Amino acid sequence: MSENVFFNPGNSIASDYDYQKAYISAQVYHKKAQQPVLIVQEKDGHPYIVFDEKTALKQEEQVATRYQNIARVDHHNDL
Repeated sequence: MSENVFFNPGNSIASDYDYQKAYISAQVYHKKAQQPVLIVQEKDGHPYIVFDEKTALKQEEQVATRYQNIARVDHHNDL
């Protein structure tokens, strides 16, 4: 997934410099919320940031930062 997305970093669920830790956080949140979760990164070397996809897309008008979409956690790739 190489598309760019625009989100307010203040709306993030979690962040980490380690992709695996960010992915685990995304899976845990997805399991609880039963909604797709996005893992994004501003650019290489920056932390991976986890967003609730539905909430983030609703608040997309409050754009603050441009991120590259790294992964989407949904029912197809659960724990």
